[in-house]
Amino acid sequence: MKLKFLTNCKDDFEAQMVEGLLKSAGIPVERRHRGAGHAHIIYGGVGLDVDLLVPESRHQEALTLLESYQQEEEDELP
Repeated sequence: MKLKFLTNCKDDFEAQMVEGLLKSAGIPVERRHRGAGHAHIIYGGVGLDVDLLVPESRHQEALTLLESYQQEEEDELP
C-alpha cells in the first residue's frame, strides 16, 4: 500500500485528534516523527512535528475530511 503525506501536526495531541477523525471514517493512518522522533518520546518528551500519511487511494477523501474538520473548528471560534 503506497502512502501519501496528508498533514503535519505540531504535537502528539493534535496528531491523535486527526488520527481519531480519520480512523472513525475507516481511513488507515500512519504517523512519522521528524527529528529525534521516537527516541525523544521514550525519554519523557512530547512528540513534536508528527507527519500523518494515508493510503494514496484514500488521500482525497482524507483531505476533504480534514479540511471540513478544520473549517468547523474555525467556525466555532468567537
